[in-house]
Amino acid sequence: MSERKRYYSFAANGSAFGGFLTSPTYLAIPTQAMASLSPSGGYGTASTDNFGIPGVLSVRTATTTVQGDGKQTEMTVSLEDVNLMDVLKVSRMVVHLVSQPDPAGRETLVTPAGSLIEGLTVYGKEVALRSAVETFDKYPTYTGLEYAYVEGALKGLIIEPGTLGAPCTAKEMGGCITPIGDVKATLYPEANGMRIKDFATLYLGEYRISRYARRLTMLRVELGCDTEGSLSLGDGAGNGHWEPPN
Repeated sequence: MSERKRYYSFAANGSAFGGFLTSPTYLAIPTQAMASLSPSGGYGTASTDNFGIPGVLSVRTATTTVQGDGKQTEMTVSLEDVNLMDVLKVSRMVVHLVSQPDPAGRETLVTPAGSLIEGLTVYGKEVALRSAVETFDKYPTYTGLEYAYVEGALKGLIIEPGTLGAPCTAKEMGGCITPIGDVKATLYPEANGMRIKDFATLYLGEYRISRYARRLTMLRVELGCDTEGSLSLGDGAGNGHWEPPN
């Protein structure tokens, strides 16, 4: 049997939620429903039901699934009935990344289509969200996103390096690259960095973009005031690369 001279190394992982509180007392919130894909592909899943920390966080159900074959890599994280301190509630949250390798080994095609937040309420009041998922679905490659940025199709969606949410003002997307080598974007430009008085700042749909991979954190909560800490809900990444690279 002859050995393959070239193969695709898969990369996908996800988790439902996790984080920590620093005050009034320190509390580590164990990361739940973690799944990671083998470099050779395959399938993996993990879930948790009826998770609860009294007075802090409850989640009715959460599931992460990763799978990869010769055609594509798919990563899905779903959460239902999230309740954070009886202030923030989400009826349903989905992180979904589908990646397809370019046979020529140049770029990876990645789309966040299917990612969503439904039924987000704060202090019982529904928060209306406008999603930019369709825009990022329209431009699945890094080169396509670079072109879209120059044409103005990503206006307000790409974040200025060194800031927590200010839109990038560089003429080309290359000027928006962060010190760690990726470009940070948001799926919810109108709600990203939402400040909730006496509670927290919410960062929604944080999307990190590189030429060969994406990472999406659907909701990050930076708690302040009486209770301080940080929680991430709905997080996942994909894809991989060809070996040897082209």
